[in-house]
Amino acid sequence: MCLKCNLFDFILISNVLPFCSPRVPSLKRIGPHNINILNILIGSLLGDGSMEREGNGSRFAFYQEKSHGEYLLWLHRTISSLGYCKQEIPIIKTRKGINGEIRYFYRFRTFTYSSFNWIYDEFYPKPLGRKVIPKIIDQYLSPMALAIWIMDDGTLYKNKGLKFCTNSFTLKEIQYLSFLLKNKYSINSSIYKITAVNQYNIYIPKSSLNILIKIVKPYIHPSMYYKLNLV
Repeated sequence: MCLKCNLFDFILISNVLPFCSPRVPSLKRIGPHNINILNILIGSLLGDGSMEREGNGSRFAFYQEKSHGEYLLWLHRTISSLGYCKQEIPIIKTRKGINGEIRYFYRFRTFTYSSFNWIYDEFYPKPLGRKVIPKIIDQYLSPMALAIWIMDDGTLYKNKGLKFCTNSFTLKEIQYLSFLLKNKYSINSSIYKITAVNQYNIYIPKSSLNILIKIVKPYIHPSMYYKLNLV
């Protein structure tokens, strides 16, 4: 089963739902939301995705460097076709990097929904003020969400295994993710410390990579095949 078949079988329905209009106040955007869009949105929060509180609701923000533009534009097409963001194609923007170099990137946001507030509260609990891994992630770490996580934050490691760049999460949160990979999908992983203080990554060894590929390949955009050493 392909991602396109999974998602687009209900596009015609979602596009006429009243909460998917840009002119609807966030308090009236109450869902219900199809599990596929929740998997995409929550899967993105494991990687580069973020959320913002805006008035009475919350929205998702997606960001990718120009080198991953094809993936970002595909993600936008998918989410806009489901009625969750504007249809205007994101344009390339620039910003200064740490060393003053010019960085090129794409960025877009979803509409603001009051029915997204529970996701924001789970991933950005007060008073921490940072993104965390909530316990509810076990309910949403589907093959589709796992694929989004890989496309956002996965890296082929020495042409053998896969590394998740989980630098922003605590060791306890990363241990929970590692446990879920084993418990839900029988995927072995290890956690190793990187050079930065109190930062850790998850490593999927070559012995478990084939299991992972079988689970997520139907949902991986072709521009991201290289992350799994696929051709």
